[in-house]
Amino acid sequence: MIRIAIVVICVLALAVDYYIYRRVVARHGFGRWFRLGYVVGTVLVDVGVVVALTLYWNASDAASAGMMHAVMWMIGLFFLNAVPKMIYALVSLGDYLVARFTHRISHVFGYAGTLLGVLAAGVMIHGMTWGRSEIVVKRVDLEFAKLPASFDGMRIVQFSDPHIGTLIRRDRALERMVDTINSLRPDLVINSGDIVNTHAWEFDEGAMRILERIRSRYGVYAVLGNHDLGIYMRDTIQHSMRESVEELMRRQRQMGWHVLVNATEYVSNGEDSIAVSGLNYPDGYRHNGHVSDMTGADLVTTYGGVPDSLFNLTISHAPQLWKELLAASKSDLTVSGHVHAMQMKFRLGNWTWSPACLMYDEWSGLYRRGERYLYINDGFGYVMYPMRIGTKPEITLFVLHTKTE
Repeated sequence: MIRIAIVVICVLALAVDYYIYRRVVARHGFGRWFRLGYVVGTVLVDVGVVVALTLYWNASDAASAGMMHAVMWMIGLFFLNAVPKMIYALVSLGDYLVARFTHRISHVFGYAGTLLGVLAAGVMIHGMTWGRSEIVVKRVDLEFAKLPASFDGMRIVQFSDPHIGTLIRRDRALERMVDTINSLRPDLVINSGDIVNTHAWEFDEGAMRILERIRSRYGVYAVLGNHDLGIYMRDTIQHSMRESVEELMRRQRQMGWHVLVNATEYVSNGEDSIAVSGLNYPDGYRHNGHVSDMTGADLVTTYGGVPDSLFNLTISHAPQLWKELLAASKSDLTVSGHVHAMQMKFRLGNWTWSPACLMYDEWSGLYRRGERYLYINDGFGYVMYPMRIGTKPEITLFVLHTKTE
């Protein structure tokens, strides 16, 4: 679906460039060299993004971080070029309608389109600089009748989707993330998947040295996301998907992390306990990757033997599983990632919109059904393009409270 959307945008971009050339460049007496430069620049950007997407989807597992960063920046440049022009073209059509029905020449909508296009470019430049790197901490206070009194005030910190293989200035970004997590004094830390972008070998000794500095009373609990499961690996001659997944889990466990694959562990405080469950990425939600026997969420195995009376925290990379959890009456608090709000979120008062809402029923923030909650973290890293608009890298702090009558 993403590739189809990009193709449509590329075609629209070419049409818009032709419209702008006819309306602005050719009509206003710009010199021959300027006109030639506009045409050449337009073709280079529009063709460049096709090349970048081809490289992105077909890059080998051994592709260098430098190449992948160059591809992401090319895609970002394309959007920076195309979106403001599309806004200008759409708004400036108002001048044509005015002339068509009043027989008067108008430039009002052209000026308005220019202003809005410049503003859009500014927003996108912000998203490619501060927007993708400025960490935001979101605090969520929740009450549960099933939470033992000894866990009242428990602080759980969630981070999700670092995609460390495509992080720009990776070590600096990870160090800032770890410092932010530790500053929140967590009792328990959750990674809800996609720690890597393609394969386990992105999770090298440098990344491990930084991430093993995370400190919490009960440790770090993690699940596997779709990118962790190797379903985006292109060449599997040297290492298979299974070898990549097993190596990633080995390295996480070497740091002391609890990696939950359709499993439940118990966290105890004195005589009281709570259950922490981790679901694997489900079979039905694979996108743009190879078939893998490493996927599959198993609720029967995960919750087998777990008392219904026990407070349950479930980690599921895919938020879509919440519907199954509700139907099975499992999980008091489910924490997810995966969506990133598609790295683009717009707000106006209490109204919030993202392209993600076209693909997901639940796509960002807190959702409630009765006494059960789902929280979707907007993620830390980025894929496809190095830009975050209205959705900064997120660290979530949950403070759990025992509900009293």
